[in-house]
Amino acid sequence: MHAVVVRHVHTGSATSEMARAGHLRLRRFSVPAVPLGTLYSAPGTPSPDTVHMYLHEAGAVDAVTIEKINIVKLANRSAEYTSSVNPMGEVPALVLADGSAITESLVICRYLDAELTGGAGSPLTGESSVERAQTDMWCARVETKLLVPLFWAVRCGPLAKFFAERLPGYIHPEVVPPMAKATQTGLAWLESELADGRPFLCGERFSIADIRLYVNYKFLTNVAKDLCATEEAHPALCAYMARIGARDAAQAILKPKKK
Repeated sequence: MHAVVVRHVHTGSATSEMARAGHLRLRRFSVPAVPLGTLYSAPGTPSPDTVHMYLHEAGAVDAVTIEKINIVKLANRSAEYTSSVNPMGEVPALVLADGSAITESLVICRYLDAELTGGAGSPLTGESSVERAQTDMWCARVETKLLVPLFWAVRCGPLAKFFAERLPGYIHPEVVPPMAKATQTGLAWLESELADGRPFLCGERFSIADIRLYVNYKFLTNVAKDLCATEEAHPALCAYMARIGARDAAQAILKPKKK
């Protein structure tokens, strides 16, 4: 049985200029009395945090049981994990009641969104076929044009040692310069897109495309600060990142500061 709660999903600008076409939509998220599954996760890393931020945006953090996996100690590569959770040895992975597993962060978000809305979808994924297509389009665009080169510039650069035994055959430091250059091209492309003044990738609607971009960009550029957008060259992109960073869900996934 699901308990029906009304969640306010903000789809407009998070700045003081909210009046410009921004608005609140009501979406009924049906929070399950019993968790939908167990989410094997490593909070503080990009793909898991994509799901965590979605759950916070949906007000559904209790919709799954969280099982933290120590990826530093390679718990996700253990025989137990790869045989019973995810043969790819990756996180996140959502294991359902029947033992089947769903992997890949955006796929998990789409599954949860469908379950929590009775298949209707929310603004986070799209409430119509057009909105869903627009969300998927922007997920693909930011992935191919910016996040892929940024991933490899960081994985084969500052994080090469960490990934060497985790991705054997994939880590090649010689690709860092061209991937870094491609990242700068991607930043320039995204700046040109956001220069039209839209608050989010899908216009006034905040979506999982924004979550995916924000979470991964912030993590990767925190590791490789020389690949960050700059206020001088990318003012619209920097303002966009600040808007998302101010959201409650973005604040919720931050690691507590050590005292």
